[in-house]
Amino acid sequence: MTLEIETARLIIRPPSIEDFDEYWEMNNNPEAKKYTGGVITLSYDETLVIHKQACDKFESSDNKVFSVIEKSTGKYIGYCGFKYCEILNGTEICYGYNQSAWGKGYGQEAARATLPYAFEKLKLKTLVSAVNPKNIASERILQKIGMQYDGQIEWKEQGLVNKYSLTSDRYFNMAANAL
Repeated sequence: MTLEIETARLIIRPPSIEDFDEYWEMNNNPEAKKYTGGVITLSYDETLVIHKQACDKFESSDNKVFSVIEKSTGKYIGYCGFKYCEILNGTEICYGYNQSAWGKGYGQEAARATLPYAFEKLKLKTLVSAVNPKNIASERILQKIGMQYDGQIEWKEQGLVNKYSLTSDRYFNMAANAL
């Protein structure tokens, strides 16, 4: 079964090998990776092997990080999904976008569209995230999708970051009130 989430402007689907060149470009852009740990230090070929493994294991993995495709162009613009984070001791919503996709609301659109998957399919009790306070756009996404500020924690190479969470109870309450 192939999972695909569709919004007005995006297709959110399992990653594929065809996404790799845009993925590689995004992860080697210092501006795009400024607040997420920096550019990839592995070679193109080493990163390609890891990407291929992620594609092959998507269905069986507990981590579900989707490719985000712009409908109007069919182009890979980034990723959005969920993976376990040891530092946060929970499943984290994660996302990243090519610089050409910034400022268009795609981050919020994809994050909001994937929340039902997190709480209804994966049956998560809590979704967590951490964001560098200088990354204002990313922090806005977390706030707009209903995540609540839980204080700051220390993050290697980032210093103090803001921690957010969203419980399933809060999510289902927001969803009911949106109807």
